[in-house]
Parts: sequence; C-alpha cells; structure tokens
Amino acid sequence: MPKGDIIIIIQYVDFNAADIIINTQYQNEWHEISTTLTRMPLHIKASDQAGIQGNAIFDPVGTNEYIKAAFIHDGWQSNIPISAPFVGTIDFAKAGIIIEIQFSNYPFLLNNTLRSELFFKAKTEFVGYSTNLLILVTKALMFPASNSTLYYEQAVKQLTALAKYQIFDVPIRLVGLFEQQNPTVPIIWTDYSKRYSRTVNTRVSRQCQIIAGRSARSRCLLNLL
Repeated sequence: MPKGDIIIIIQYVDFNAADIIINTQYQNEWHEISTTLTRMPLHIKASDQAGIQGNAIFDPVGTNEYIKAAFIHDGWQSNIPISAPFVGTIDFAKAGIIIEIQFSNYPFLLNNTLRSELFFKAKTEFVGYSTNLLILVTKALMFPASNSTLYYEQAVKQLTALAKYQIFDVPIRLVGLFEQQNPTVPIIWTDYSKRYSRTVNTRVSRQCQIIAGRSARSRCLLNLL
C-alpha cells in the first residue's frame, strides 16, 4: 500500500498461531481489513463527561459506521445473530473469520474472547463457515476517550496473561489503531444531538494536530484546527 494512503497506523499481536493461519488461508481477507483500517480518517467528537466536557475525544460511533460501510462493500456480513445461550450479535464474519470491533468498556474483551473460544471449539458456523479465527480491533491508549473504554495496550496485557496459562485456543489477531504524534492529520468531526445519541447533527472534515502526551502512558491532546 502506498505510504501516502495511510492515515491510521495499525499495530497487532497474534495468539495461537494466528499469523500462520492468516498468511496461509486469509491473505485476501487481511488485506481488506488492513486497507480499510489504515485508510480510515480519525473520527472524533466532543466529550460530554463531567470534567472533560467539550474536549475532543475518540468517536466510536463514527468509527464503527465507517468500518461497517467499508466491510460490507468488501462482502463481509455484519450484525450476525448469536444463538442461545449467548445473546447479541457478531460484528462481522466472512470465510471462517469473525471480527469484533471493541471500543466499549474493557470487560467486553473477555466476553468476546470467551464466546469466540466456544464458537471455535464447537465449530460454530457463521455465514456458512466454521469459526477459525478471531480478529479484535480496538484503539490505542494515545487517544483521549470515554472513561473505562478498552485500549490496545490494556488488551495486549490481558490476552497475554490468559495465553500464558493456555486459557483459550482460538487463534486471535488483536489490532490497535494508532496515529502519528504531533503532525496535522485529516479527521472527521461529528456533533451528536445528545449524550449517547447516534443521531448526527453535523459531520464535517477538519484538520487536527495530535499533540504527544508527557509520557508514553499519557494520552495525546487533540487540537482542532
């Protein structure tokens, strides 16, 4: 992929030989996933949480909408119902891969991992294929975000601890979304009608400077231009 096309930077870590499975069976699907994620503009919004109200933070709703439209265009099925005893849906599935976009509270990482382990061991089929691989996508710590939401570095530590004691067997590629620090980048700014709403008042393209935090453990400042 030409460097000029890359907006978002991705990092990933593999568990249970996910890299071998992707390299031998799912190169085309991984190309679709990585292309969508790296060409996606950063989506941000104003926080409505006390103490940081009005500050620019990562926008999970806008990000999810962009990813969903791109994946559906590439033939991925979305929002696939899960049979009892579990409830809910799988975010995306295709050819034996299930994808979960994990921007919500951090406990859902373990929920998604555990139920995917069941699907893998039970050979549960989604869109006509048995589950062979789980891809989890989350954001990096560098992005200011709503309280208690999962970030990539946290997910790496949790899955690494579980893998150490062989708690799960399902192959997993955990993907983190990052950005360059300090340059000005194109972003999508969305104003929603009210707290927790998905109703968009306005959505515009803008420029944003991502100012590095004081340490590697600090979040960046998103300075809208």
